[in-house]
Amino acid sequence: MHCAVARQLSVAIENQPGRLAAVCHKLAEHRINIRDLTVVDNIEQGMIRLIPSDAALCKRLLAEAGLYVIEAEVLVVILKDFPGQLAAVSDAMAGAQINIDYAYGTEDSSEKEMRMVFKVSNLARAREVIESLPG
Repeated sequence: MHCAVARQLSVAIENQPGRLAAVCHKLAEHRINIRDLTVVDNIEQGMIRLIPSDAALCKRLLAEAGLYVIEAEVLVVILKDFPGQLAAVSDAMAGAQINIDYAYGTEDSSEKEMRMVFKVSNLARAREVIESLPG
């Protein structure tokens, strides 16, 4: 199974209209592509998690805009898009005592693959486990 380590940025934003748009405009102005994205909320604050095409520049630009940015390494896994694939990955990580802190993903337009991002408790071990799976 194909997987790679990627640099993810987590950005705290006010949970208000236009905040995501402002971040996206800032990145677009500097030709930074967003490869993966999730936005979550809690009562007063939102959290953008993204994997940009240039993590270092993205982090600098967002910090200069006054945003709090945290970097983390995550595992990006390409799964075949059919039932049971995510179950197999989850089972394998559980069997290796690796916690999945959070995950997000999307299906490609051909409906043949799914791109999943995992934040895990042991990145190196998770990569070994995933790469040993068939597929």
